[in-house]
Amino acid sequence: MSDKSSSGKGFAFVNLGTVITGELLVENDLSIEGTVKGIIRATGTVSVHVQGAVEGEIQASSVKIGGKVTGNVTANDRVILENKAVLMGDLRTRELVILEGAIFHGKCEMQTGSKPNA
Repeated sequence: MSDKSSSGKGFAFVNLGTVITGELLVENDLSIEGTVKGIIRATGTVSVHVQGAVEGEIQASSVKIGGKVTGNVTANDRVILENKAVLMGDLRTRELVILEGAIFHGKCEMQTGSKPNA
């Protein structure tokens, strides 16, 4: 089995049933089906799947949420809230997509240009 995604970039994966506590620094993409409690910083896309949960802050190039996130989200490019997503926290991004059925409780700050201000 290869440790590379189809785009050729490396990625990290948190399996269902796994709980990670602390700060995650990820080069490229991160896929979460388990639980992360803490801060996530990724240079690529952070995907929180339907079974996944994050309790803490996410900073990434893009964020795709299908599960539950309790904490603030900052994405340089885009945030997608899928139809079963729950986001309880503030978000800052350049582009936001919210699908029907998603729950978002917090403030949203839309940025211009390629990167939000810190």
